[in-house]
This record gives sequence, C-alpha cells and structure tokens, in this order.
Amino acid sequence: MPNSSAHEDTNTPITLLHYYRLEAICVAGLTKGMIADVHKKREISLPEDFFKNAELEGMKAAMVIYFERSGEIRLIPMMKEGGARVRLEVEKVNPALMQTMTQLFKRHDLKVLFTTGFCFEENRCIYEVYFSADKIREKEPDIRRTIDSIPGLYESEFEILEIGKEW
Repeated sequence: MPNSSAHEDTNTPITLLHYYRLEAICVAGLTKGMIADVHKKREISLPEDFFKNAELEGMKAAMVIYFERSGEIRLIPMMKEGGARVRLEVEKVNPALMQTMTQLFKRHDLKVLFTTGFCFEENRCIYEVYFSADKIREKEPDIRRTIDSIPGLYESEFEILEIGKEW
C-alpha cells in the first residue's frame, strides 16, 4: 500500500512536502490588524512590514480615502507621483459612460485605485473614481474636456490630490 496512513503521503518527496509547508507559511498571514485609540492619538503608524513589502518597491505615495458616511478610511499605495478624484452625477451608469472612462484611463495612463457608485433616484446616479497618475496637471485640461462630453452628465467634480495637502 503506497500510503502508510490516511493523512500522510509517503510517496511525496520530502523536498516537495517542505515546499508546501513553506508556501503555507508564506500565505498564512494575509493581513495585520490593530486597535487604535483615535480619541487620544489621532496619528496612526503604519507597520514596518508595509515599507519592507517587495510589491511596494518604487512606491511614491499613498492615497488616503475617507468614507464620510461610514467613517472608514482606506490607504492605497501609489506608484505614481500624483492623483485625483472624479465625481460624476449622471442620468445613469451605462456602458457608454464606462467606455468613455476606460478610454480616458488608458489614454492618460491613469491607474484606477478605487471606484464607487450608487443611484439614489431612477434617473440620477453618482459615480466616483480615484486614480493615480504622473504629470496630472498636464493631463487635467483633456480629462476635464472628456468628462464634460459625457452624455447625460448633470454635474462633475475633478479634484487633484497632492502630497502634503491634507483634508
């Protein structure tokens, strides 16, 4: 009988078992957490592992997004030097709108970091997107022109977010 017990595979070379064990160890810690007393101390430090993470090599900044209703805060590493928020109030979120935005992102090498949206009336929807980009000020006029050309647009906001400029 090839297996000595139901839970042990004696046909698997020891190096392969060692590899699987190492792989399990590497993915075991997917997240880290902490509880901060934000009433006593408003600043929150980032874990040292954040700065040692090989996936973040070349990181230039981090986008911080505050959700006004829930109070949640999200921090997203950026590999580009600048970023912006676009808020659109449209008749409806449709394929034409999404195609226009996708073309805009590709044309200007805008890296989408976060999107959200909801419809609060039958013909009124909010679509919001945060993205990072190099040389965002140079791209601003064309981004604004493209946004203004969106069919069914009621209102729009384009806000450039800059390093060092806080809430």
